Formats: sequence, structure tokens, C-alpha cells
Amino acid sequence: RASVTASEWHCCGGIVLMSFMAVQTIGTVLSVVSAIQSGRARRAEAEFNRKQLEFKAKMQKLEATEKANLRLRDFDSAQASNLAFAAFIGRDPGDRSMKAFLDRQEEIAYQDVQALESGALIESSQTRRLAAMEGVRGRNAIVESYFNAASAITTGLYRYHVYKTDET
Repeated sequence: RASVTASEWHCCGGIVLMSFMAVQTIGTVLSVVSAIQSGRARRAEAEFNRKQLEFKAKMQKLEATEKANLRLRDFDSAQASNLAFAAFIGRDPGDRSMKAFLDRQEEIAYQDVQALESGALIESSQTRRLAAMEGVRGRNAIVESYFNAASAITTGLYRYHVYKTDET
């Protein structure tokens, strides 16, 4: 049959309109879920990075302590060698020039240790700041995802309203 009546056309148009509204609803739901899941994933990634950076900061401190301890052990060994050599050549370790030499070597060793500890403190502090920034990045990601989800809901409601008004 070649002719279609108005009521049959309206009926088919209603079905098409209903399927558009269903697709729009599904799309809106998917956009909301996707936005929130994306935010959660970025927050989890930022939290992982934050923990890694905090761990790195602790390791930097431990490495500096280890280097400082090695430097002091090297100093002790060098002092023992210097005293043994002084005794070998018959020099009195209490001699003013020998004592000045040994005191200066001790001063240098402790300056090295202080420099190692200061450098580690600065490096560790910078790493901790990066860790804090990761925490903020994670919180911002989840907030952004909530805004994106709200935007998707608003857009979906607007489109629903447009389709609904076009129906009448």
C-alpha cells in the first residue's frame, strides 16, 4: 500500500522520537559515568605518584645519611693512616703543625657531611613539595570530573527538553 495516513506517520515519528530520547538518555548516563570514572582514575594515579614521591624523599634522606657515614668512616681511616705515617717518620702527633693538619682534615670531613645533609634536606623537601602537588592534582581531578558529570546531566536534560518540545 503506497499511502500512509497521518496517524500512522505520527505513530512512527513517536517511535523514532522515543528511540532518540532513549539514545540521549543512554549517552548522558555514559557521559556521567565516564566523567566520574576518569576523575577517579586520575585521582588514583596522582595518589600513587604522591606515595612514590614521598618514598623517594625518604630514600634521598637515607642515601645522604649513608654517604655521610661513609665520609666519616673514610675520615677515620685517613686519620689513622696519617697518625701511623707520622709515627713512622718519627713525628709527634701533638706537634702544632701536625695537629693543625689533623684538625683541618677533621673540619673538612665534617663540612662535607654537613653539605651532604643539607643537600639531601633540600632535595627531599623539593620532592615532598612535588608529592603535595600530586595530592592537589588528584583532588582537582575528582572535582573536575564531578563538574563534567554535572555538565553532562545538564546537557542531557536540555536535549531531552528539546526533543520533548519538538514532539508536540
